[in-house]
Amino acid sequence: MTKKIGNEEKYVTQVELEYGIGTGIRLSGVASGLVSVQEEQETRLERGIGLDDWGKMDMMEKALIVAVRRNRIAMQNIQTEAEIRKSEREMNKSRKR
Repeated sequence: MTKKIGNEEKYVTQVELEYGIGTGIRLSGVASGLVSVQEEQETRLERGIGLDDWGKMDMMEKALIVAVRRNRIAMQNIQTEAEIRKSEREMNKSRKR
């Protein structure tokens, strides 16, 4: 999934949000590019997959489930940002009247 920004296509998970809220908390994986235990378990719990079933799953299947989750969250964030921008435009229009 990509979003066009200017003349460039960016993956939705790499789009920088103007209205993103930073907590200063950073999850880290064991190594660069790996999924953190926190994210893996959040994904598993959201899907209602038990620990035994998760442990039996193929790594590629787990990776795809995590990727789908990341894309869903990124698209929700981009949608929310678009709604904030629209609200600001409408507010500015009504102030000018």
